[in-house]
Amino acid sequence: MAFRRSGLSRRSFAQPQLIVPLKRLGWVFRSAAAATAQAEFGLLVGLRAGSRLTDWGQGPAPSDTQVSAALMRMISLPAIFPNAFLTFSVSGNTCTIGCLALPDNIVARDQLADCAMGFATGALRVLCGPRWRARAFHFAHAPPRDPSRHAALLQAPTSFNSNVTAMEFESAWLERDHVGPRGQASGDVHEPPLHQDLVGEVRAVLASWNGVDRPSAATVASMLGLHPRTLNRLLGKTGTRFNRMLGDTRYETAQRMLRDPATPVVSVAWSLGYADASAFSRAFRRWSGMTPSEWRRAAESGAR
Repeated sequence: MAFRRSGLSRRSFAQPQLIVPLKRLGWVFRSAAAATAQAEFGLLVGLRAGSRLTDWGQGPAPSDTQVSAALMRMISLPAIFPNAFLTFSVSGNTCTIGCLALPDNIVARDQLADCAMGFATGALRVLCGPRWRARAFHFAHAPPRDPSRHAALLQAPTSFNSNVTAMEFESAWLERDHVGPRGQASGDVHEPPLHQDLVGEVRAVLASWNGVDRPSAATVASMLGLHPRTLNRLLGKTGTRFNRMLGDTRYETAQRMLRDPATPVVSVAWSLGYADASAFSRAFRRWSGMTPSEWRRAAESGAR
């Protein structure tokens, strides 16, 4: 329905170089946010897009050894949303990435601005690694019904009704070598030492995941500078497996979200990377022996 209202078709999105006018994109975001009951829809889309820089052909070039060069290359792409609306500045030990004010004739400006901030955040997580954190996020629009969801997804303090939409983080990150395809800094030719608490390291990565895509063993291994087979072998020695740890983490996240009665089950499913509510319900039944709705009712009655 969101596609039809915007004058687009699902088939058009199969085009690899599709350019969607910003005005139509606003209609897509507004319709999709309403259809999914997801106030943070734009933020989720931006986080997912930013985490897949290479898929969009925006990954670092061979000459971009530092985060600053890769980041400037991404922001300088013209006539592409959200890149063309991002601004970049450094003052002392603070780097600020902002989003320009969108034209008044664009619908869902709040969703699009959130998407731009999410995109920059996802990109920095790719370039800097899972330990990167912003100091704070500021949004020019009014707060959503539950502002804590923005803070949880962005993993940083958030404020609303600000003068500008922007994020702030330590400028020292710009001088670091960006993270390579194996999770190591591009200039680091030595394999990093293995942390003794590997289970804790994996659990930390899964817990800090942005919640908009399912992390694979290969992705987590890359972040830790390991080959996927090495990760699985070492986890096996501790008596666990990656898929078991992933399931435990998703179950904990699902329980936390379901305790909020205002969060639709379909929103929980989408946030955990499931294609639809039925697939999520099947997984949740395997974890708990109940459907999400049954578990929520039990939690509300004090049985959980």
